[in-house]
Parts: sequence; structure tokens; C-alpha cells
Amino acid sequence: MRRALLVVVFLLALSLLPLGVKAAPGGVSGVWLAPDWILPGTRSYTEDEVRRIARQTLERLAAEGVNTVFLETWLRGYSIAPGIQTANYRAAVQPFRPGIEGLPVYRHLRWDYRVLADEVQDPLQIFIDEARPLGIEIHAWCHAFYWKMDNTSVMLPWHSGQSLWNDLLATWLRGEATRLKDSPVAAPATRTLLSEAADLFDRTSEPRELEKILARHGVPHGGNPLGALVRQALRAGAREPGFLLISSVEDPFPAPRNKQLRPVFLNPEHPEVARRLEAALLNLAAGHPGLAGLHLDHIRFPVDGQGLPEDLGIQSGSYSYYNPADPAQMERYQRCREILERRQAALTALVNRIREGLDRRIALSAAVLPLYYRERDNGRRRLSGYDFACQDWYAWKVDFVVPMMYEFNPFVIRSVLRGFTEDQERRHGRQTIAVYPGISHLQLARSGALAVSDWVFFDLTLARDVKFERQPVEDLDFEPE
Repeated sequence: MRRALLVVVFLLALSLLPLGVKAAPGGVSGVWLAPDWILPGTRSYTEDEVRRIARQTLERLAAEGVNTVFLETWLRGYSIAPGIQTANYRAAVQPFRPGIEGLPVYRHLRWDYRVLADEVQDPLQIFIDEARPLGIEIHAWCHAFYWKMDNTSVMLPWHSGQSLWNDLLATWLRGEATRLKDSPVAAPATRTLLSEAADLFDRTSEPRELEKILARHGVPHGGNPLGALVRQALRAGAREPGFLLISSVEDPFPAPRNKQLRPVFLNPEHPEVARRLEAALLNLAAGHPGLAGLHLDHIRFPVDGQGLPEDLGIQSGSYSYYNPADPAQMERYQRCREILERRQAALTALVNRIREGLDRRIALSAAVLPLYYRERDNGRRRLSGYDFACQDWYAWKVDFVVPMMYEFNPFVIRSVLRGFTEDQERRHGRQTIAVYPGISHLQLARSGALAVSDWVFFDLTLARDVKFERQPVEDLDFEPE
């Protein structure tokens, strides 16, 4: 019943799509599409069932003028498709061995995949094949550094399982349990807790199971079990897990101010995180003939400054102003700027390595924060969430970007788009990166108010990981304190 309801809600949203809006030649009328909406994990699926649901969904989209689908493919450290080895026009499914080969697959979309020459008939390939005769391109929508929410209440049961990142967490927990053996401040019960949690992450990232372990050890968690586990370890003297971005000892994964959701982010500067992510995305692209593109989401640092040194005192994305006449404030400002410049360079290097590893026929794109170049510091001695994101996409070798303008009015959208064009013309003499606004109100495209023919639609009411009414996907809060 739940699955039927989700399908009805999704198709109802599609019915609002304006019949008169078509993409310009070579343009984009796009839709972000998550498998959770049409293939929820309340049960497992067969190849025939996935093919039928994919065909029905894509036919409906094609009839409404959509020519590009950004299919959520890589999320929470796992995939809707396995790792694939290709050689001599033959394909084979790789077993998943963390950090070595293969990809962990969404549990309910895992079956004994058929192999037809160079095609593995997994969910991603099925969508590609079913979309081709309809004139629809499939781009693999991949979340880069967002892992999950540390809120048990919003994580659905099928959101847990094997992950590309679980073994890194298990290794850290075991290593710190061993290192703390002779520590005068680490109780034996804490070391036992870390060891038991490590055993859990060998199998799954299910937060409800972690809550049970914490309860047995008398550790309160408030529905945020990963943060409670990391806090307990750090209090006992453990070193920070370098592959995760930690905000503080007492609140490792905070909710942005006045929000409830607690995002857990991987550290883009960590060499193993970057290596694994790059390898996973390039494998997905190389193993799926006919894939039109890779679409990077959450290819940024958290907007609340998570992962910055705790002594800098940055705990939210609100604006902070630095007085040039105050040496202490200027020292703090310069430290922040040095870290942010390093982070920008790390993201740029990763994106450009992915571009270099991709077949040139496959487009590379990214969902980006819309006001990064307008609202960041730019020498004004103020820092905010836009600076902390470090998303300097002007330097990326991407074919197009989709700024997420879900709640913006048409005037702001037109103004921001015009600014992108002018900036690139000043830099390069022409616009080198195409820009397609991400919108959540289809009437904007129908009315022509955007003054553009290309757009990508996201239905906020179906947002992943969110059960609260009308929560924005990007949990930003830049109001001055």
C-alpha cells in the first residue's frame, strides 16, 4: 500500500508538468528522480518488475516533454548498480570487497543480474535502455560527500546496510579501542562499546541497532546514535576519525541552527575518501553503455562549517564579521581563509580528476549552491555558509551546473543566471559552463518567467530522508545572529 501511495504521489507531481514546455534543441527539460519514490524498499524486485516500472515512469515523463532524467544512483555510500569489470566488450559483476573492488548495492534492488555481452542488466542499465527509444537521456545522480542523517527517525529501514564507508568507521573504532587500552581516562566499558559498534558496522549501518548497543552501555543518544558514539569515543581520548567531518567533541554532527536534521559528511580532503569516491563513480560510468552523464550532488563541504578547528568557534552558517582593526579577529579570519582555500583546491582537483577519467561522450555536471559567488566573502572580511561550502565551480571541468533555486522568485533566478553568464564572459570571453536552474515550481517554466528554456525540476514534497513537511533539501541558514 505504501509503495502504491508513493507512486501515485510521484505521478501526480508529474501531471503538473506543463505540456507546452519543451526543451530547446539540444537543451534540457530535466527531472531529478529517486528510486525511493517508485521502487521503495518495502520488498525486493525482479528484473522484469524494475523494467516495467522504469518503462511506465519514463513513458509518462516523455509524454510530458522531459528529455533528461537525473536518476539517483549513488547515495549513502551505496549504489543501485554493482561494480562492473569490462574487458574486450564483455562485462562481469565484481564482488564487493570494501576498499578493493565492487560497489555495495541497495539491498532491495539486488538480484542475480543477467549479463548480455557488455551490459549488466542492473537497475541503472535498465533505465538507460528503456529511456533510449523515448529520446530521454539518463544521468547518474551521485551524492558525493553527504553520507546520511544522524536522525534515526528519518532513516527508513532500507536506508541501512552495506556501505562504502562502513569499514572505515569499523577500522577507526577498533583502532581507538586498542589505542585506549592503557589510557587512564578510558573506562573498559567504553572500549567494549567501541568494539561492539565496530562489529555492527562490519555488517550494517542500521542506526536502530546502534541505539540498542548504546542503551546497553547506558549512553544517551536522543535519536542521534552516531553522534553519541563518536562523542563517547572522543571524550575518552580517541583521535578524530579523519575520514569524517567532526564539528566538536560534544556535538560531532550538529543540526544547523533552528533545524532538526543532522547531516553526516565525509571529509573531501581525506585521501582514501577521495580515492574511493572517484573509483566508484568512474566504475559506474564505464560499466553502463549509453549513460549520458554523471551528476554530482553534495560536492561540497557542509554550510555550517563542520570540520573546521573547534577553537575557531564556527558552529553555524550565519554570517561572521571580522574587524580589521582587531589583530585577534584578523588572525582568526586568516586561518579560516587558508583552510577554505585548501578545501576549494581539494574539491576542484577531485572534480577535474573525475572529468579526466570519464569518456568524453559522458557529460559531467553538478548541483551547486546558487549564491556562492554572490554572497561569499570576496574580500569583505565576512564568512558564511557559502564560503564554508568551498564550491568554486567556475574552476571545475564540468559541462553544466544546476544551481538549486527551489524557492527563489523569477526575478532572483534571472538575476543570478545573468551574473553567471557575465562572470564567465569576463573570465573566458564566453560562457564555458552551461547553467540550468533547478526549480521546484513548474509554473515558472510554463509561464516563461525564467526567460530560459532549460530547467531541472525537483519535487520538494518527495525529498529523500525527510519526513517533516516542506523541509528544503539544502538545510541552509544564513541569517545574521
